[in-house]
Formats: sequence, structure tokens, C-alpha cells
Amino acid sequence: MSVFSYPAAAHVRRHGPRGYADYKHYKPWLRDEFTFRCVYCLCRENWLPDGQAHFSVDHAAPRGRGPAGEHDYDRLVYACGVCNACKGDFPDLADIDRLALSEHLVVNARGVVEPLSRWGETPADVCALNRAELVAFRRDLLALLAVLERSRAEDAARLRRRFFGYPDDLPDLGALRPPGGNARPGGVASSAFAMRRRGELPDRY
Repeated sequence: MSVFSYPAAAHVRRHGPRGYADYKHYKPWLRDEFTFRCVYCLCRENWLPDGQAHFSVDHAAPRGRGPAGEHDYDRLVYACGVCNACKGDFPDLADIDRLALSEHLVVNARGVVEPLSRWGETPADVCALNRAELVAFRRDLLALLAVLERSRAEDAARLRRRFFGYPDDLPDLGALRPPGGNARPGGVASSAFAMRRRGELPDRY
């Protein structure tokens, strides 16, 4: 599976925190929910110098459509700052995590996002997924991964973990207490932090 493979099935929420007055407080939950990467461009926290600082909580459905959903966890996604800024309040990506995105978007070997449907053309255009710098980054990262996979050197193993593994600062969701409780408490046990503590978290994903 490529590091730039879009999900083959609609996203099923594992977490259900409720009651935060500031929607930004959902960020630790969304980091884990969306595997520490942007739902639009698939860039990961580990690929950016300051990690999660470059990512934010995004309202898949614009806040302008009504205040009721502003603090609804199931309407929030995890996005890098660039995709979030490009998207803004554009209304037609509200179903971004309710679709099997691999049916609509694919990243080719040159690092270019190819829309596979009319719907797929929308995020590709709105989030500028084929801006020159991002395409070059994808292409170089895929080349780096190919080199690392062929190498048996100790440094290669370290770099594979560094760029294609999980962040060091995994959120301990079990220590968090959402004001409105957690509608899906079972998800905490499958969080990356809990898996790492049990020794079950893979080195790469």
C-alpha cells in the first residue's frame, strides 16, 4: 500500500468526544482519528519540521451553514494548514470522510493526484492538490521510500521509522475528559498511544 493511497472505504469514526466549548480542543482526538495526516492531501505530521503545529481542526461542512454543527465531532476532520486555508468555507466537501476516496482520487507514480470522478475533481482543484511544490514533494518522497526499502543499513531503518512511522508525541486519549463524555469510549483502547503502550503499534504505516 502506498503512503499516498486514499482510503478504500468510508471512514468509520472510532472516537466520540463531546462537549468542548472550543472546537480546537478536539484536535488530539482528530489526530488519532485520521492517523496523523491531512484528510485532503495525505501529508503526515512527521513530514513537516514542526509536526502537528502545521495541522488544524477543519469543519468539513462550513460553519456558516449553522452553529449547531460547529462543535459536532462527527463533522470535523484533520487537515494541514495549506489545505484548510485553500478550502476555506467551500461547501461541497462535507462528505470527505463519508466516501471511499480511492474511488475518486489516486496518486500516480509521478506524485500527481488524478481525479477518478467528477466529485474527485473538486478536492483536487479546491485544495490545489497538484500545486507544483506538492507534486515534487510527493515524487521525491516516493523515490526516498524506494531507496530506503532497498537498503539494509541501520540508518535506513531509522529513516523509515522517522518518515513513515507514527509521531513521538502521540496523544493519551485515555487521560482526556471531554465535558460531554465520550460516545465511543471503546476507541481509546485502539488509539495509537494505547497500542504503543501495549507494544502493538507497528513501526510504519
